[in-house]
Amino acid sequence: MDFAISNLALKHLVEEMQFFVNGFVNKVQTSEDGLLKMKIHTKAGDKTIIITKNAFFLSQKSVPAKQNPGGFSAFLKKFLFNQRIISITQKGLDRIVLLEFPDVILVLELFAKGNIILIDRENKILKAMRKEKWKDRTLAIGEIYVFPSSKGINPLDAKEKDFLKDLKSNKKTFFGGVVELLNVSPGLVEFVFDKNKLDKQMIASKVNAKDAKTVLKELQKIYSKKSKDAFVSNKVIYSVDIGKEKEQVFASVGDAVYQLEESKEEKVIKPKKKKTKEIDWDAETKKCEQQEIEFKEQGEYVYLKYNQIKEILDAVKKGESKGLCEKEIIKKINSVQPVIKELNFKDKKIKINI
Repeated sequence: MDFAISNLALKHLVEEMQFFVNGFVNKVQTSEDGLLKMKIHTKAGDKTIIITKNAFFLSQKSVPAKQNPGGFSAFLKKFLFNQRIISITQKGLDRIVLLEFPDVILVLELFAKGNIILIDRENKILKAMRKEKWKDRTLAIGEIYVFPSSKGINPLDAKEKDFLKDLKSNKKTFFGGVVELLNVSPGLVEFVFDKNKLDKQMIASKVNAKDAKTVLKELQKIYSKKSKDAFVSNKVIYSVDIGKEKEQVFASVGDAVYQLEESKEEKVIKPKKKKTKEIDWDAETKKCEQQEIEFKEQGEYVYLKYNQIKEILDAVKKGESKGLCEKEIIKKINSVQPVIKELNFKDKKIKINI
């Protein structure tokens, strides 16, 4: 099954993988199913790490590689062969992991479709697995690598006074404000609210200091915990007990990722054609704003789709305000990323592929 990984579980996964530090890269290859694999010589012998679109794991079996794949893996091999891994770190609580080598850094962007970027010590991009472009950053050879914006403050860095002040000026509910302000998993926030019998629908601006402090302290306590095992609930991997139903339990986060990836390979799935969605942009924007939290709870990667839709809708509105016609707006947006299939001002409808 497709699954997401909470940012705390990713933090624990990085901690589990510290035995790779001081290991030397022996091979860089592309697996038969298109994933990047690296064979690393460690004190415990040769180990293979597999990088997926939203995680990475230690493979417990031999993984066949493509014959003469060339491309990205061949490029990485030129820089990484026989190089020592100095460190493996997570950028704050973002879904970004950095593998540091003496001369270069391998950046794993473990969200949306996933990407892998090799940068030098001056943060210049040497090559990206997939070229991508947004309004605030570009992943292409020669560009300076810019991290994507964090989805809030690390709760371990948050101060009580500032947190309360930000909640008071937030226009969402108490629950929604916490998720927006802090870089935390919605499932963990829900656990804290239920445990302390707090009103999720209370307007954030009306929250008192006691309740705000309770939420922040509880989240800081959770994000300071060490992982003992891992479990899956509603297609999300968690690494601390938060009262959710444990649909599957694993010895570690790494084992969870490995077992779930293996179960995906065992199933033969026919590729599905992309579905075209028809959206009334005024209604959809309001709906997205109201359901932002629900989308994140269903699978945190779904939240990224919300941002993508909202960005497209904002670009369309901006073009309309400048007096551009439908064809001009489609041409302009699709020149960056071909997403709009049809645009109709009269009916206020747009068809996009996401």
